[in-house]
Amino acid sequence: MNWSNFKHQFHPSWHAKMRPFIESEQCDKIYAFLKAESKRGKRVAPLSMHVWRCFLETPLDELKVVMVGLCPYHTLKNDAPVADGLLMGCSITEQLQPTLEHFYMGIEREYYNGLNFDIIKDPDVSHLAHQGVLMFNAALTTEINKAGSHLDAWEPLVKYLFEEVINHLGVPIVFLGKDAARYKKYTGIFTHVFELSHPASAAYKHSEWDTEGVFSKVDILLEENNGFSVQWVPIDVPF
Repeated sequence: MNWSNFKHQFHPSWHAKMRPFIESEQCDKIYAFLKAESKRGKRVAPLSMHVWRCFLETPLDELKVVMVGLCPYHTLKNDAPVADGLLMGCSITEQLQPTLEHFYMGIEREYYNGLNFDIIKDPDVSHLAHQGVLMFNAALTTEINKAGSHLDAWEPLVKYLFEEVINHLGVPIVFLGKDAARYKKYTGIFTHVFELSHPASAAYKHSEWDTEGVFSKVDILLEENNGFSVQWVPIDVPF
């Protein structure tokens, strides 16, 4: 693919690392697949302008944590894709999806259970991306109403991203769901890897999502290495 057509979709700090992949035969095959799907009348989420958004919102030189889900939301709202290019993000429709709601509620129980705080359930998860959390789906696209349909096409990106970029940074990685966790085979042997069930599963079962204390563990690592922790969910603090 022609890098000049893509560079604006990446924060400049990613350019040197991602240009080789964009110009590779592997990326050509991904876009040949997407073009073929379009010719067959298949609709895809998210919109093309948002496909690489996670690399635009989180600068590489500020990356602290990688969160990995499986694929974008595959549904429509008012004939527009719900997916906005960030893992669990639903800012375009501005309507909180059950998956993200369960994520926020799980975080609330882990950090604020019993405290008189009101969490802000924002459909836009860029507040995490801007704190250095790469909100990454293993497949950057999916067919509408067919979750996981593009996973095979995007796996070369996952392999490249971990082996050529992430594994050299030593940042913790959180895999959401057993299907996403299959990509841990690409992580480095010295990488801190955490696995959790996906909040989408809890949403589907109408049950609580258990974070298993993982985000507190991630924060401990960040504090030790960077003197930094993540505000995983916005809160209103009473005065």
